[in-house]
Amino acid sequence: MRGLFTNRTLSIPTGHAVSGTPDRADTLRIQRGRVWITVEGIKHDYFLHAGDTFTAVPGRLTVLEADQDASVELRRPNAGRILKGIGQRVAGFLHGITGHAVVQTSLKRHRTCDAC
Repeated sequence: MRGLFTNRTLSIPTGHAVSGTPDRADTLRIQRGRVWITVEGIKHDYFLHAGDTFTAVPGRLTVLEADQDASVELRRPNAGRILKGIGQRVAGFLHGITGHAVVQTSLKRHRTCDAC
């Protein structure tokens, strides 16, 4: 078996498997074929087809086996996208509690001119 979380794109022939333990919640996108995914500690398995995505569980051994020749793309989370998503969730939460929209602003500090 090859390491699952070491390459950005994997080609997995029918009947072969790859495995690995992710250190973050990477997204696996099935580009071609069909794969069977087993995750340590989860009682059921997943069967994914081309176009499907799966978010890996950090710290858990994950095994992918190709039921049909498959190509899988590994997408790492984008820090900016993650922070934007967190900000949107917080704004939605606050809106739900207060009933008011939350406006994001940028504060600029103005200093007086000592020479003026």
